[in-house]
Amino acid sequence: MSYEEYLLQNQYSQNTVAVHKCRIERFKSWLKHYGITAQELSYGNLLKYAKYLQTEKNYERQSTNNELRAVKLYYDYLIAKGEAMENPAEDMAIRGKRIKVISNLLSEEELEDLYYSYDIEHYDTFFKATKLRDKVVLGLMVFQGITGVELYHLQEEYVQLSKGKIDIPSTRRSNARTMKLQPCQMMDLLNYTTTTRQYLSERIQTSNNEQLIFGSASQIRSITARIIRNLKQYNHKVTSYSQIRSSLIVNWLSKHNLRQVQYLAGHR
Repeated sequence: MSYEEYLLQNQYSQNTVAVHKCRIERFKSWLKHYGITAQELSYGNLLKYAKYLQTEKNYERQSTNNELRAVKLYYDYLIAKGEAMENPAEDMAIRGKRIKVISNLLSEEELEDLYYSYDIEHYDTFFKATKLRDKVVLGLMVFQGITGVELYHLQEEYVQLSKGKIDIPSTRRSNARTMKLQPCQMMDLLNYTTTTRQYLSERIQTSNNEQLIFGSASQIRSITARIIRNLKQYNHKVTSYSQIRSSLIVNWLSKHNLRQVQYLAGHR
């Protein structure tokens, strides 16, 4: 499916489709100029693109927001095609003269409460297993700030329960790092790695037995999207995966210096 077909399928008019295609061509030209692929685009890169539009193209706030909305829609398309796992333009908008990347940040207590509140009980063995898997993923989101791409590349051998640590792999957009596991994660990770993971491997019949969380890139995104939907039942402030990660990074900044936070977040 082409980008144009995707837009038409989502009820956009021919005129709107033409405008969006023009905006994305402008965005692609900027990416090409700086040698950045669509899959490598980071939040920081997108901030630079917004600044470029305002300073070099002399775009007003509303025009810049329109361009960012086009980028967000384009990444929705790439995600639907399985060519991207995250949308760097999600929740980004210009407010006055400032760029506001995300709002409604969650406190450390709120993030912890999401984990403790997440229900994994179910009468069906398979669904109970998937719920435990999802809670393991949630723990990595709210305590280690793992990204969807890192989650896809995470292997079972990277979990060091005896040391209370986990190795987060590097990706094209992030550095590798070793992070401390929280005590509340340990039991769920132990149950998952010793019993549940093997059970899911047999039920799902995966071809990649090294993954900690089985699934293709699109399947991993479906798992995290379902978790986000479920979290909204516990806290109505929850909006997105990027909101949770941004909240964690802001919370880290109140405890650690910038260099330490850059390491914890895997920033290059």
